[in-house]
Amino acid sequence: MPRVIKRYANRKLYDTESSTYITLENIEGMVREGEEVAIIDNSTGEDITSATLAHIVLEQQRVNPSFPVSVLRGIIQSGEEFFARLQWPVTQFREEFRRRAESLEEGSKAIREFVDGTQRSIDEMQDRLDERFRGAIDQLTHVSEMREELDELRATVEALEERLSALEE
Repeated sequence: MPRVIKRYANRKLYDTESSTYITLENIEGMVREGEEVAIIDNSTGEDITSATLAHIVLEQQRVNPSFPVSVLRGIIQSGEEFFARLQWPVTQFREEFRRRAESLEEGSKAIREFVDGTQRSIDEMQDRLDERFRGAIDQLTHVSEMREELDELRATVEALEERLSALEE
């Protein structure tokens, strides 16, 4: 919310926040510090912020001329067109930013769909791998049974060999 400054008929400026009278230099300092101000004509309620800030710029120009006369003449001659040309890059930047933000939003949807699809594929692959591992584990669990059977067969063969040796003697 902007800091409200009231301008009275006697041209005095009153800061409603600090409840004190201030000068144009004080307003200039507030603006330089990034503070948002709203200057209101106390008798009409009209917002005169633009005119007051322009007055501050003119006072700066009077004290320390930084614009050549040709530039000031050009501003007066071109009128609103000058300010429109000043605002054009900002307007273009805002428009480009809006377009890019929309593009990113569309891109993020596509990326989200890609990620979701990839996750589904990974989940399906994991399920297939789990099934294969279960099958392999089932087959491996039969190996111990086969070893037992093989051990039994060896024992049987050894017993038969012993009998055969005993018969031969």
